[in-house]
Amino acid sequence: MDITWLTQFEDPYLKKASGKGVFLSGVLLGFVASCQGGKGSHINDSPLFKKLAFGKLQRRDLKRIMGELPMLLKAYDIPYQRQLTEISGQASEHLLQDDREMSIDGNFVFTNAFLNAWKYFYQLFPELIKKEQAEEKLG
Repeated sequence: MDITWLTQFEDPYLKKASGKGVFLSGVLLGFVASCQGGKGSHINDSPLFKKLAFGKLQRRDLKRIMGELPMLLKAYDIPYQRQLTEISGQASEHLLQDDREMSIDGNFVFTNAFLNAWKYFYQLFPELIKKEQAEEKLG
């Protein structure tokens, strides 16, 4: 997993370790939430979406929900569990590197990553796009 492409963003919050952790957490949790309802459902109908106080999230909220990740992966039929575990590990490492609160900037970064989770997921793992395209051609 390569996160060097995050440097394309000029947001100072993303330059800090905690900003990267919040961003990766948003990708991870957005991906999980989008898979909870299955195909054709809206992300805002997912149980995870309903747990998140968008715009008011604090680090402790993020840590609590990230702590539930193993249970969420087990309870729902979520693809790419190895990659999601890798994102979780990186997000946790970055969050542990500094103790900066999320504030408005962190909430914005998290929400952006959450709502664009699939796009950013494929940027983290571009090889999966090629794999899926090849499978579509065969299927």
